[in-house]
Amino acid sequence: MISINRNALLFLISFSIISSEPGDLVSFNYQDNIGLATIETGLIIAGGGLGFPTPAYTISTYDIKYQSQNSNGTLDTLSGLVSIPNSTTLAFPILSYQHGTGILDEEAPSNMGLSLANLEILAVGFLGTSSGFITIFPDYEGVGDPDSYHPYHVRDSYIRAVVHMIKAVKQLSEELIGEERFQYNNQLFLAGYSEGGYATLAAQSGIELNHNDEFNITASFPMAGAYDLSGTMVEYFLSEPVYENPYYVPYVLTSHIWYYQGLDTDLNMYFEPYWAENLTSLYDGTHSGSEINNSLPDNVLDILLDSVLIEFTNNEDQFLRQTLAENTLLNWAPISPTYLYHGIADDQVPYQNSVIAFDNFQTNGANNVYLELLPETTGGHTSSAIPCFLSAYSLMTDYQNIHQKGDIDEDGVITLIDQAYLSAMIINDFEITRFQSWLGDCNYDEESNVFDLLMISDIVLMEEG
Repeated sequence: MISINRNALLFLISFSIISSEPGDLVSFNYQDNIGLATIETGLIIAGGGLGFPTPAYTISTYDIKYQSQNSNGTLDTLSGLVSIPNSTTLAFPILSYQHGTGILDEEAPSNMGLSLANLEILAVGFLGTSSGFITIFPDYEGVGDPDSYHPYHVRDSYIRAVVHMIKAVKQLSEELIGEERFQYNNQLFLAGYSEGGYATLAAQSGIELNHNDEFNITASFPMAGAYDLSGTMVEYFLSEPVYENPYYVPYVLTSHIWYYQGLDTDLNMYFEPYWAENLTSLYDGTHSGSEINNSLPDNVLDILLDSVLIEFTNNEDQFLRQTLAENTLLNWAPISPTYLYHGIADDQVPYQNSVIAFDNFQTNGANNVYLELLPETTGGHTSSAIPCFLSAYSLMTDYQNIHQKGDIDEDGVITLIDQAYLSAMIINDFEITRFQSWLGDCNYDEESNVFDLLMISDIVLMEEG
């Protein structure tokens, strides 16, 4: 157990590392150590009466900064939260959880930590990490950064944020020392709800299409995301004069304008003068979604110039229609097991997004994609979040592997076969991964040798006895 004095010391210290490549760890800062009783209480509060399993591991949390890159290829520093199960003797899967829409910089996961002020992050962090997942929460580009904007529903921005954070977290495992050390295994899970559902499917597509030599996704769980931006979402926004959260609309539109045309674009080309003047300050990360909602007109589309709205409605080649089409996530076939979740009573992101994604993926040749529609009784978009994640979590644990040192063949048990594998690794000096090196270092002396072989023999004899 970490002493109170060490907690206080680590809380104040931030470790900095010089880095220059996307995915490099820039700095990390210890936040908290969370005990089992606190985890149980937090899950009861977050679950609202829904059943959660008993936590198995205490948790340590860190906020990190890591190198990524902008759309133009220049380096950009992003941030995120890392929640680690406390064990130096076991290797755990990585779960990258992509959070739902959050517009306040102060509410970025790296700023909030696992806090009751953000029940989504707390529930996922407490449940996932205490069950043996290294749970990471990318803030996304521009979130938590007062000097930048967030490219909301821009596919590539999520790919960069997720891929580069996974790389940085693996570096973090090499930087921590003593009781703070942790080890990841070869499993990678993706999950997210709402904006996070979109971000999850975007990241999955990017990993499978462009990073499959580095990452192998064990399973992906996109939930309640706006995957069909150019179809379902356009039809929804044009047909519904009143929305549950109207601030989503200008959030998407301004993000796409800034991302594809630049921050110096004259918003008077798209919006009525009042809104052209005020949208930038409304979306500067200091105003809440409810505050923006209250400032918008009854029909949020009234912020657009009449000519822009007419062209947007009738011309699929209109600029914003083109950017929405470019960021629609239907034109590929997932390879990894993919479980789509959506509540049919969703009042903010129509469930047809998931139905159309499922149908398109099957048409495109995917044979490992599944769809679960939650009944109306689970409620709307907000109230369906925890039931969706609990259902996904149940499947996730079916895939989960947790490894102990000596399990060289990663089959969950230590046998003489592991001893033979380790012997071959030592004699032939094979090139091995950091995870394989960790598995073979049974006596924690930072190398695999005859003493590790003897320890495996002892373990096998004890288990047979």
